[in-house]
Amino acid sequence: MSGTKKSILFFTSFFITIFFMSIVGVIFRPFLENIDDYTYYNIVSPILYTIYLIFFMVIESTIRKIYTKRFLNEHNVLLKVKTNGFNLSVRLIIYLAIILIYFISLFKDFSIESISIPRIVLFILSFLIIEFILRISNKSIYGYFTRDYIIISGWDFRLSLPIIYGANVYNDSDVYTYNDIKDYFIFTDYIELYLIADQGKLVFDIDSELSRKFVGILNQKKIPMKKFN
Repeated sequence: MSGTKKSILFFTSFFITIFFMSIVGVIFRPFLENIDDYTYYNIVSPILYTIYLIFFMVIESTIRKIYTKRFLNEHNVLLKVKTNGFNLSVRLIIYLAIILIYFISLFKDFSIESISIPRIVLFILSFLIIEFILRISNKSIYGYFTRDYIIISGWDFRLSLPIIYGANVYNDSDVYTYNDIKDYFIFTDYIELYLIADQGKLVFDIDSELSRKFVGILNQKKIPMKKFN
């Protein structure tokens, strides 16, 4: 996804999330005003910010889904194939956000007393919930090959941050043309399509039958096989 698209996606989701946070604040204000500081800082606040993070991920995913779905509805799918999952950096960004939510106060004033049991338990639960969401997301993302486009679509809950312009594409949910593909290479059980200008790659799981179909489409589009020196 280009820097411009990432920026639009991020800031649209960001402002929707801010609006959601405002609504939650108004609704729960009477409750929040009547709880003690320990409960708020160690239980309520981390839970709320975890919910906000997940809400932000859902909004970004929904916008991606709407965008790619429009192209899927307008073009006949020649081939549908499972993407090869997420790279490690995707998980690290989200896990870093969770760590900051629960432990950012420790960076300011570290002490054993500030590490409460409720905070640790909630951190572990949040970690497991995020991992579950990412696993479900990974299973839902497919590549759809049409006559003119390669469409990566699904419930993609990965964070799209505008500051990571230099980050390589790795099965990012988006719409690609065949002109975006420089070359490809077939491995034993997966195929890699390399994007122009070293932007990254699209990776798909294949078997012998899918491999034959892939080669047919790529040859038709005059996309060469990559040569390793």
